[in-house]
Amino acid sequence: MIDQQTTTNSGRRIQTSQQTEEFFRTIDEELKQGIVSPRIFNDSELYAHELDRIFARCWCFVAHESEIPMPGDYVLRYIGQDQFIVVRDEDGQVRVLFNKCTHRGSPVCRVEKGNSSHFRCPYHSWVFKNTGEWSGAPYRKKAYKKLDAELWGLASAPHVDSVHGLIFASLDPGAPTLDEYLGEMRWYLDALLGLNDQGMSAIGEPQRWRVPANWKSGAENFMADAYHVPSLHRSAEEVGMFPGIEAGGAGPQASSRHVYFDEGHGMIINDGFLPPPWHRSGFPPEVADTFQPDRLTSDQQLFVENHSATTFLIFPNLGLVRVPASPHPGAPPTVFTYLRQWQPSGPDTIVNWNWTLGWNSAPEGFNEEAYVAALSMHGPAGILEQDDTVVWGGAPVAGKSVFARKSGMRFNFQLGLDGMSDYAEDPEWRFPGRATTSALGEAPQRAFYRRWLREVSTPDRPERTENGE
Repeated sequence: MIDQQTTTNSGRRIQTSQQTEEFFRTIDEELKQGIVSPRIFNDSELYAHELDRIFARCWCFVAHESEIPMPGDYVLRYIGQDQFIVVRDEDGQVRVLFNKCTHRGSPVCRVEKGNSSHFRCPYHSWVFKNTGEWSGAPYRKKAYKKLDAELWGLASAPHVDSVHGLIFASLDPGAPTLDEYLGEMRWYLDALLGLNDQGMSAIGEPQRWRVPANWKSGAENFMADAYHVPSLHRSAEEVGMFPGIEAGGAGPQASSRHVYFDEGHGMIINDGFLPPPWHRSGFPPEVADTFQPDRLTSDQQLFVENHSATTFLIFPNLGLVRVPASPHPGAPPTVFTYLRQWQPSGPDTIVNWNWTLGWNSAPEGFNEEAYVAALSMHGPAGILEQDDTVVWGGAPVAGKSVFARKSGMRFNFQLGLDGMSDYAEDPEWRFPGRATTSALGEAPQRAFYRRWLREVSTPDRPERTENGE
């Protein structure tokens, strides 16, 4: 089991030093020029702000509904570095409960997944229902004659919602609704995950492994970095696992573009990896024939017929990959779909989480092959994954470097900025978001870091009223 140390807010507002306030103003000016300080990848004060102002405020993915299908089913998950029990209560409602007893703070659940109507703290045996309500304690009639049970339940996320099986939670009482948070990114989720009424399910358990990197490196990479694919991942083509990798990157043979939003969400769009009879999204006929286009709007149908998202990011740290790979040497390519989350475990460490998703309508053999293909490419020992995790480790090392700080080192995010490359906004794009003419640019990454800056530099927001204001 991967151990993520749990840290919780004391309830005090995190203070921002004068030096960091000035640094925020510097970041804002430098982002306009397409440059970023390495400090943001390994700074304890900035990291504390991220936990408090991003992970404790934004909507964060916690589980897939298929992982907890029955009343009482639960899994342990993280938001930032805090651990939560994601559980379906006896009435079928999904709850996200802070895994800390209100008596002395010991975890009330120590099993990664299971089924239970109650959770019992091992320290003094305080008992809580799977709704989070306080349910009892030893010698209750003698020890707690006047205890108000309503005040001593498990703390829970104030907002929990789901879309196409993806369960999100927000710890901010004043958060917008999930639909408001996703904005027009919801349009693409419908087109990617809502292709039929049977939906998708997680296959097996999520894989987890620790990586010496900063969570932002993984997030912005999956969101939009097609530039690295032909060089860093060239070995995947050489061994026959990813034929035509040049077409999946940002080179002259590529048919990719970016679509992104000011909210920090974005994706790489591809015009098709595989020839007919494969569907434009890459699925074989026996899978594509189960899709129900009438569930989509006419524009969404047009998008599905002509484009597919190969990777996307929902800010702050949920990614998706949908690309073809050969599950076995000599086998035809199989498109897999998996979710990736980069859980922070310090400013210079992440725990990668992977969920492979399979279509409930697909033949069993297809989902098995897709699972193998996903593992071979992006599992803990995956061909592409080993490439990524090696290079991501550079940013936090530079962020902590004395020489990098004294020499004024900056990272270049200028690709596609002001005519730097053959890259511009596409005025003919008829679908949501800002689309570009190619993927040879870094506009989505710059939008991601602008959203990051807005969040970490903004103190606590006031709670929303009942009418949402």
